[in-house]
Amino acid sequence: MNPFTESTVARPLGRAGRPHRISITTQNRLRRVVRAFRGGGLAASLGLAACLAMPGAALAVNVNAATQAQLQAVRGIGPKTARIIIEERLRGGRYESIEDLSDRVKGIGPKKAAALRAAGLTVQEPGRAGPLE
Repeated sequence: MNPFTESTVARPLGRAGRPHRISITTQNRLRRVVRAFRGGGLAASLGLAACLAMPGAALAVNVNAATQAQLQAVRGIGPKTARIIIEERLRGGRYESIEDLSDRVKGIGPKKAAALRAAGLTVQEPGRAGPLE
């Protein structure tokens, strides 16, 4: 090893003796899982298990039942938007559709609503089971 052309800092080796690298997609997925896990509870544990078992699958989040941490795990929803969604849900009742969410929550227009739907945000009826429930 030449210290002038290669790093002298030790790194764990992956396959074939090359340094192990995690893709940006995997890093982002792990960040979302950790944020959801901090929200606590059984749902977060199940979400973690599902992400580890099916790394390519997106988790659906029901906007009518989600906690603030679960909403923040959806790409495009930050702490302020998650808080506003929950406050409006408490004030005006459950959301009937993604369009209803868009109409009632300031800052979520039709484009952002479509992006949130693509990121895994769903609106489900209370008695109906969702994809991962």
